[in-house]
Amino acid sequence: MATIASLITELRTDLADDDSTRFTDAKLLNLFKKAIRRANRIVQRNGIQFAKSKGAINTSASLDYVALPADFDVWHGLYRDDTHKEILKKTEKEWETIYSASAMANCLLDQANSKIYFNATPGTVVALTLWYYPAIDPSAYVVGTSTPWSGRIDDIIMEYVGLRAKNIDEME
Repeated sequence: MATIASLITELRTDLADDDSTRFTDAKLLNLFKKAIRRANRIVQRNGIQFAKSKGAINTSASLDYVALPADFDVWHGLYRDDTHKEILKKTEKEWETIYSASAMANCLLDQANSKIYFNATPGTVVALTLWYYPAIDPSAYVVGTSTPWSGRIDDIIMEYVGLRAKNIDEME
């Protein structure tokens, strides 16, 4: 897994800027942050497997909701570990019109409050597996930060940054 600094060094060769006269590391770092944010949404939209995470969640016998993982960003699926069946995620409209269903047959994602609600209190502790895309927030990245996704799309990210840098260079 590469650091952003190593990608900047490699990119400087493509930009013919080995002496760092046209682009500072700080300017290229900002372009890398933007590229990583864009790449994150692209891997989510395209269902790229390596970007997904799996979280273990346990219900409470007395609550009809569970908390989302702290790094939750985009839903993929929620499954009961005991039956290996998916708990169907409903829209708000569908949720409000559920008339009768067994406990935990349906759920509602309340991302604003970081919760998953169930259509009834489980009554017992149930182990669940949540598949999701974690939030990737490059705002605190520095040049020494490792790239996300174990470097699997470093070349694509670097190519995007290179094109943006060339465009900026041409405009100036």
